[in-house]
Amino acid sequence: MANSEPDESPFVITDELVIALIQDQFPDLAHHEIGRHYKLDDHTSVRVGDEYGAIFPTVAHWDQNYARNAAFIKPLLPLWTFPWSAPLRTGDPGHGYPYHWVISKWISASTAGFVPLRPEAAAPLGDALRQIHHAAPADAPASATADVTIAQLTPEWESLLAAVAQIDAPEHRLLNADVATALWEQAAKADVAPRRTWTHGNLEPRAVMSNQGEFAGVVLWHTFGVGNPAVDLGAACILIPTDARATMLKAYGKVNARALAAIQGYELLAALRYIKGGDPFLSRLAWERLIELGVVDE
Repeated sequence: MANSEPDESPFVITDELVIALIQDQFPDLAHHEIGRHYKLDDHTSVRVGDEYGAIFPTVAHWDQNYARNAAFIKPLLPLWTFPWSAPLRTGDPGHGYPYHWVISKWISASTAGFVPLRPEAAAPLGDALRQIHHAAPADAPASATADVTIAQLTPEWESLLAAVAQIDAPEHRLLNADVATALWEQAAKADVAPRRTWTHGNLEPRAVMSNQGEFAGVVLWHTFGVGNPAVDLGAACILIPTDARATMLKAYGKVNARALAAIQGYELLAALRYIKGGDPFLSRLAWERLIELGVVDE
C-alpha cells in the first residue's frame, strides 16, 4: 500500500548494465539470457534466463531496503509453502548504477492487476498472508508502509476522499463520501495498538501473481518489514471479490470484528489510492470493490 511518489527522475536500466553487473557480481548467472524489462514507478524487473529475475530500484528511496531485506527474508523462505519471488541475493552498486539490487526467483504468470484473481484464489491468498505475518525478532526493521494505524493516515484519507469524490465511477456513479467516512471512522476506532508482525507492506495488485485467475504467488518485497498486518489484509481484499473475503479470512485465521473493521479501512484507503493514481487496471479493481461495499451511489 505504498504511497511513495519519488520526485527524482528514475534511473534507466539497460541490457548492457544488467549484463555488466551480473558478470561482475554473480558470474554463475552470466550465461543466462537477459529477457524482457518490466518497469514500474520505482523499479525495473528484468528476466534473467527462465528461473531468475533481477530487480533494480530506479530511485534512491528504497535503496536501504534492497540492501537489507534478503537477509531478513532468508530465514523465512523454508517456512513458506506458497509461491514466492523473494530476494535470494543482493547486488551492490556498480558500473554507474548507484543502488543495491536483488536477484529473485521468477514466476511466469500475470499480475493480479492485469488478470484479476477468481474467488477460488481467496483461500490460498489468505493462507499465504498467514505465513507472511510471522512473529519478527526484536531487531527487525519496521516497514515504512505498514507500520501505521488508521489514525495516522487520516490526513491522507481526507485528501484522497475529496479528490475521488469528484471522479466518475463506472456507469457515471459517484463515491458516497458520507458512507465511506463512516466506515473510516469505525476503522480508526478499531485500529488502536494493533499487533505487529512481519508484513509484505505493499500488497498491491502488481505484487500478487495470477495464473488465469488462480493465485500464483507474491513478488516485490522491498517494503517488507514489521508492521500492522491489517494493512496487508486490507490490500488483499482489493484483489478478490467481496463475497470471497470471508473465505480468505477463514484461511488466514483468527479475525475478530474489531480487526475486520480495521481491515476494511485499509481496503478503502487502498482503493482510493489506486483510483487517484490513474492506472486503469488498478482503478477498475478499486471501483469494483467500492461498489460491492456499497459506498458508491447509482
